[in-house]
Amino acid sequence: MISVDQLVAVPSLGLRYLSGQSGGSRLVTWAHACDLADPWNWMDTGDLVMTTGGGMPREEDAQRHWMTQLIDSNVSALVVASSPTAPAVTRGLIDVAESKGFPVLMASYELHFVELARTVIESAVESERQRVAAIKRLYDVYWQSLHARGTFGERLSALETATGWALEVRDQLAGEVIATGRRAYALAGDAPTDQSAQVAIPGAGEVVLVATVDRNPVNDRPLVQHIGGLIALELEHAAAQQDRLRASGQDLLAGLLDESITLAAVWPELRHRGMVEAVVMACWSTPDGAPLNHHAIHRDVCLQNFAPLLMVRGATLVGLAPLDTETLQRVAVKLAPNCAVGTSTRLTVNSHVAEALRQSQLAVARAHERGAKSATYGDDDGRNFLPSSVEDLRHLVRSTLGPLIDHDRANDGDLLESVRVFLRNDGVWQTSADALNIHRQTLVYRLKKVEQLTELKPTTTEGAARLWLAFTAAERANLSLDELAP
Repeated sequence: MISVDQLVAVPSLGLRYLSGQSGGSRLVTWAHACDLADPWNWMDTGDLVMTTGGGMPREEDAQRHWMTQLIDSNVSALVVASSPTAPAVTRGLIDVAESKGFPVLMASYELHFVELARTVIESAVESERQRVAAIKRLYDVYWQSLHARGTFGERLSALETATGWALEVRDQLAGEVIATGRRAYALAGDAPTDQSAQVAIPGAGEVVLVATVDRNPVNDRPLVQHIGGLIALELEHAAAQQDRLRASGQDLLAGLLDESITLAAVWPELRHRGMVEAVVMACWSTPDGAPLNHHAIHRDVCLQNFAPLLMVRGATLVGLAPLDTETLQRVAVKLAPNCAVGTSTRLTVNSHVAEALRQSQLAVARAHERGAKSATYGDDDGRNFLPSSVEDLRHLVRSTLGPLIDHDRANDGDLLESVRVFLRNDGVWQTSADALNIHRQTLVYRLKKVEQLTELKPTTTEGAARLWLAFTAAERANLSLDELAP
């Protein structure tokens, strides 16, 4: 579209500035002649108002008010071709326009408004033709980039080349960049510019497209909105694909954990999911077992380059994921404010995933103990009082609690639960009996049986300590009774 400056530059129109030359870059969408006293009621945003002055008030204060109302209607400029009987343009009107950077142009009374309108209309028609051509070119460029199976960033770069703008997609709520074109990336360190346009991506929450001047000025917002529509389709397609990958990943991980699928068979799929280097089992949880906000975590920006195998188990989220501590910690932050992540040792094609899961569960328990954001299995700082390996923990539990496990399984007994509750209540007999809903004497009998089977007396410091360590080890390694069977 033509700007006010470009209209002034047309010699045959004979226009000159009375005020507001700083607003000369304003674009003119249409032109109307109006000599009514309230032209703002008859104009649209971007219109050029042409008047012979017949509707203008004569008093200076009235002209100030008249000018303010016209500016507030968001028209682009005012052209005055005063008739001999029209009131003179006052200094007050000029001052108001100048203070707002609103262009007021003076023209000869002999100027045919139709000539000025024709210039504006021809410009608008040509602008629309160019926009249609530009939109077609954008769709062609975008289709070619899709056909070439490029990345999201590569498609933005192709659109940058087509428009001459630097393009970036941001999540305003998270304060993160989702994708950046090459030109936007190159300009990231430059001084900020206000020559940009920002449009919301339809259906994508707080995600916006930011177009910044590069080779060309960003002066066509409708074209930016068309690009935003393309980005909306891109994000919707990506979200659907991420949902499918999460669902299939859960099935794969379930098969790996119950050993109906081998890791060697899944290894090629991991590469297709972006995990081309080292992978581990990861476990995310909070110290208090609070629920995790996991439902859309697979769509998060921090996982846009990976598609880990994820599964919810109780109050934890577990996954076969890339060995990338920074990314895994970012996932933890998104899941809950006090969430931590534990990781196993590095997996190989012959690794047992179920064992790696136990390692990650033990690691996250240690992270909670230390108040850390993450921990890796085997990285012990020497302060932990339990064995560092799952196998050693299993041996500790089996050697201490094995007789009780065997007794309860054979007799449908409650010795394990009785001693666990007794220790949890710091050896207070009546409180423990009430919690178990049994008579105090029954609890006394059960703990004597515990002493007979384990040779550990729960009422002594040594016995209580060794039994408590065994229970703690079982909880940390997430060991079940079936796993501890002989």
